[in-house]
Amino acid sequence: MSSFMLRLCWAKALLLALVLALPAPGAADTAQTVLAGVNAARAKAGCAPLRINPKLTAAAKAHARAMAEQNFFGHTGKDGSKFSNRIKRQGYSYRAAAENIAAGQKSASQVLGSWLKSAGHRKNILNCRLKETGIAVIYQPDDAPIRGQSQPFRYYWVQVFAAPK
Repeated sequence: MSSFMLRLCWAKALLLALVLALPAPGAADTAQTVLAGVNAARAKAGCAPLRINPKLTAAAKAHARAMAEQNFFGHTGKDGSKFSNRIKRQGYSYRAAAENIAAGQKSASQVLGSWLKSAGHRKNILNCRLKETGIAVIYQPDDAPIRGQSQPFRYYWVQVFAAPK
């Protein structure tokens, strides 16, 4: 292979690595939009608003990134981790915790709608014992379909909830 071709391959690999490291377009604003919607639903149910916690955000981001980069969708990581493990890895101590995941929704309103229509996800959102949250979305533009899916998800969402000790 010529040196030009090798440089071109390395350039493509570097560009791909940079793209995969990027959060979803407008991810910070998107997290705030999800939080506002979640807190509006909680207010209707008589729950106090959730507060963003950076450690929970890091746990959510790590799992969203793992799902995107390792091409899977589930609460259990490819390393066997559960959300409780991922929260503890960030140094967060909790009394209660929960996790919502989603994939494929392109906007905060779409993911919020999906979660509120799902009994289990809605239960997590409306659990008044949970006080803090972390929200992340990772966008993978070159995503491949996960086995059993005909289309790639491209967007991977995670919301972690907890009540601190």
